[in-house]
Amino acid sequence: MKKFALSIICLLVALTALGFGIFSNADENTAPMLLCVGSQDQTTASMGEVSQTCLGDLTILMYHNTLAKGKKQSVYCINQDSLRKDFLYLKNNGYNVISCQSLIEHVDGGTQLPDKAVILTFDDGYLNNMTYALPLLEEFGYSGLFSVVGDYTLFDKNGKGGGDFIYFGWDDIAQVSKNANVEIGLHSYSMHNTHPRLGVSQLKSENDEAYKQAFSSDTQRLVDKLGELGVTSNIYAYPYGKYTKISESVLKDKGVIMTLTCNEGINHIYGRRSLYLLKRINRDATKSSLREVLGAYGG
Repeated sequence: MKKFALSIICLLVALTALGFGIFSNADENTAPMLLCVGSQDQTTASMGEVSQTCLGDLTILMYHNTLAKGKKQSVYCINQDSLRKDFLYLKNNGYNVISCQSLIEHVDGGTQLPDKAVILTFDDGYLNNMTYALPLLEEFGYSGLFSVVGDYTLFDKNGKGGGDFIYFGWDDIAQVSKNANVEIGLHSYSMHNTHPRLGVSQLKSENDEAYKQAFSSDTQRLVDKLGELGVTSNIYAYPYGKYTKISESVLKDKGVIMTLTCNEGINHIYGRRSLYLLKRINRDATKSSLREVLGAYGG
């Protein structure tokens, strides 16, 4: 009886060890997603889920158009005075602004993110961001991701609404991409529209293969055009925050490492898989301060 009991114990130990071996060798793309609590914690999953070390929490701020000092602000337009106050708030309250490339390096190296890590993003390719946001990025030593739309280069001289609504031309993109404080993101070539589809969403009349081809061609068109300028990007910001399983698959196949949504919240970073469908917090300039905006998320 003792021998039988000992055999059962040995079998259980062996199965347990085997189980740990299986999960410890799980591929990053198939391992279950784990949420990190705090910036230095190691989360341990239950019921057989693999444990991973949290590399830190990440806040991504989403800006759009930067206006001249004193200009009237809106949900998607902030003036240079307010942007300066935002940057001062980050600096004086222990936030660490990092680049997307730095984030990728931390993830690939398995090293902890700085405390209160923040990434600054500027969508749509407004020319005003080079005029008013870039000088502040340079002054504070911050990095900004400027995500550009291929079709919007048509409005480099006469914007859709004129005045403040003028966009980067291709020459502007080539110029700003050489700045050490700027990274370039993909924001679609001709899918930043509300009709016939909203962003890169799939049409009801479109089968999966047709949609895949349409999205893939649009993305490749922008990649190729930027390539002609000597500009490369492995970051995609979804227009209007719309995305699908197919769009994610296409972008991964094209070597995109990070995808950005308009879903709001704080990101928990632990590995390459956590760099997809990242949340961003829109900097609504109708709010009185960045403190107020971040306060809703515990920032």
